[in-house]
Amino acid sequence: MNQRPIRPVITIHDQREAECYARGCIYVIDDDTAIREAVVALLELEGYATKSFPSAVSYIAALDPNVPQFPGPRCLLLDVKMPELNGLELQKKLNELSENAPIVFMSGGSGAREAVQALKNGAVDFLIKPFAEEDLLAVISEALAKNSHEQEDQRQTTDIRSRIATLTDRETQIAHMVASGLLNRDISHKLGIAVRTVKLHRMHMMSKLGANNVIELARIIDLTHD
Repeated sequence: MNQRPIRPVITIHDQREAECYARGCIYVIDDDTAIREAVVALLELEGYATKSFPSAVSYIAALDPNVPQFPGPRCLLLDVKMPELNGLELQKKLNELSENAPIVFMSGGSGAREAVQALKNGAVDFLIKPFAEEDLLAVISEALAKNSHEQEDQRQTTDIRSRIATLTDRETQIAHMVASGLLNRDISHKLGIAVRTVKLHRMHMMSKLGANNVIELARIIDLTHD
């Protein structure tokens, strides 16, 4: 998952916009202007931030991970039938780019085959036009909740990796040995150092990682391998 730099809040307008982003930002991609504008109006009425695009190509052209953005969950509301690059092709391209914001598809002319393909490739849902407002809002809420959890997992992983980076080579070595279930005397024997030295390295390592016991340490080590 790509992490964008955070856009600072400077003005009152920024504050209002940031509040909408905190609720969720939905990228609406549809070549039908009337539907796109109606969906955007509904979502903004519900307090969401929105960005709209008339094509998949225009969305791709606007992607820039270096542009600061207010924090918050996000998702795509994506039409299937579009010229140049259709919705399923865009989904595939975004997966290749690791741009993995949850996708909700919408279509008025697609069949079961397209729906199955979209869901198989990770879409949250597939709405058939015309759809009820409550159905759209429910699935948008689900997609944003999914992305919120993904972002929290990413923050935790980033924090843990930054902590692991503070370990010395010896502490890292001992961390893996402790996580694998070795006792201090076993580590002492394998490394050819005193048990007291192992205990000292272990104490420093556990403190740096914020691990209170071996189970927590094992989870931290496993998380860095995901």
